[in-house]
Amino acid sequence: MQYYDMHTHILPDFDDGAKTVDDSLELIEKLQRQNVNNICLTPHFYTNELSIVDFASKRREAYEKFLPHKPKTVNIVLGAEVYVTKFLFSNDDLTPVTYGKSNYILTEFSYESGFTGKSMNQLLTLIENYNLIPVIPHVERYGALLNDASLLRELRDMGVLIQTNAASFTKSSSYFKKRKLLKLIDKGMIDILGTDTHSTTHNSPDNFTQAIKFISEKCGKTAVRNMMSNAEKIFISALG
Repeated sequence: MQYYDMHTHILPDFDDGAKTVDDSLELIEKLQRQNVNNICLTPHFYTNELSIVDFASKRREAYEKFLPHKPKTVNIVLGAEVYVTKFLFSNDDLTPVTYGKSNYILTEFSYESGFTGKSMNQLLTLIENYNLIPVIPHVERYGALLNDASLLRELRDMGVLIQTNAASFTKSSSYFKKRKLLKLIDKGMIDILGTDTHSTTHNSPDNFTQAIKFISEKCGKTAVRNMMSNAEKIFISALG
């Protein structure tokens, strides 16, 4: 089975993730030791702080500096974790911040968001006006979604995909959080997995194997295969 990490902050010296090329290579090496050879680089894009043109330009410059150091055995897709604000919608074209060449976009909201009203309208705008497929990262950080399966179901009925963080399935994670997430996985309501790794101590890449093992034990290997199949679809689309 091919493994995919769909959410990382490995691009060096760009956001609050890896600071140096060596840091980046260490994180990638840790993922590859777990047979994760398909990695999405999704640095933060704060739409209220930077224009999409400036972000894309700076990200491209950072990636080109990193490219000579990239291991030949790893497949990389360049994307962004897009913090959704009203400023995002002043752009006619959002493809510079999608997963590679795909129409999937990783969309972060305020953790206090109830996913009704404004945030729901913003998601609809991305879908209907921009023809994009939003992917909501780290679902466990949104109380409204974790505690209301009907709201999560409504989002998924719209076509929104849901990502969960590997760290949420480790021994140090809350038992009650894990139980809620496992129920959602059982119901097919969580689509993809990501480490959201920033460093060896902040969402360590080592969490990936722990998450895969835990999910397999509690939900079955089919649940893991489904998540990796969803990730593969996005990844292949991103490669173009």
